[in-house]
Amino acid sequence: MKNLKKILFLSFFLISLNFSLAQAEGRLYLVSTGVGDPDNLTLRAYEVIKKADVIFCSKWTCERVKDLIKGKEVYDAGFGIFHLFYRKDRGNPKSQIEIKSLSFDEKEKRKELEKITKIIREAVKQGKVVAVLEDGDPTIYGPHIWYVEAFKDLNPEIIPGVSSFNAANAAIRKSITGGKAQSVTLAAGFSDLEALAKTGTNLVIFTMRIKDITEVLKKIEKYYSPKTQVIFVLHAGYKEKERVIAGTFEDIYEKIRGIQLPFEYLVYVGDFGDFDE
Repeated sequence: MKNLKKILFLSFFLISLNFSLAQAEGRLYLVSTGVGDPDNLTLRAYEVIKKADVIFCSKWTCERVKDLIKGKEVYDAGFGIFHLFYRKDRGNPKSQIEIKSLSFDEKEKRKELEKITKIIREAVKQGKVVAVLEDGDPTIYGPHIWYVEAFKDLNPEIIPGVSSFNAANAAIRKSITGGKAQSVTLAAGFSDLEALAKTGTNLVIFTMRIKDITEVLKKIEKYYSPKTQVIFVLHAGYKEKERVIAGTFEDIYEKIRGIQLPFEYLVYVGDFGDFDE
């Protein structure tokens, strides 16, 4: 009888220990899936996505990695929830640049946040691995960085990846810090671009929220020489679609005239050395 009690106690202890270990293994990741073609996904990102039990991603990102997430719990990542944390939709009050307006129902977004919070916390508590997928690199430009703030008590890990900035640098075949341009300022569409331009800095502009890029360039060109380079990189990271349009303030407007600019493109303004298209 005593031996039986010992065996039952030991069994219960081992079960409890295994359950505790399973709980300890629960983890939250914010994973870069790279930009452009699927082969821009890093090996580390691939491994985390493969082992994940629960996936959060946008419809577009889910489509890009559909073979990797097959059979997993998949939820929408909640585009626009970042407004509740950073309020970027208000723009920069000092900037005169017109940005595309994004209207969100705050009540609906808070409900969505509550739903996502419940799913993630329950999953991690149960020892599951949760991966939030982000196009590009979330620490450079992306809408899901808010997960790090919202779940900081879970110590989320960021898996870095190829940003449109990295891909665009490769497309123009220039070193941003080791060549003629030894420094550069990264700027979003809602930044105070005129204030930055006044310093004469080399600019790389993420244009995703800019309504009229021609208007933007005309506002800042007075702070640069007419010979200053202006380089457009369209569809960075897409082997078949990637395109570079290079010029100066003297001729870039004519070069982009009539071109349907995609959602994803970057603009370089500054002195980046000799350039051959």
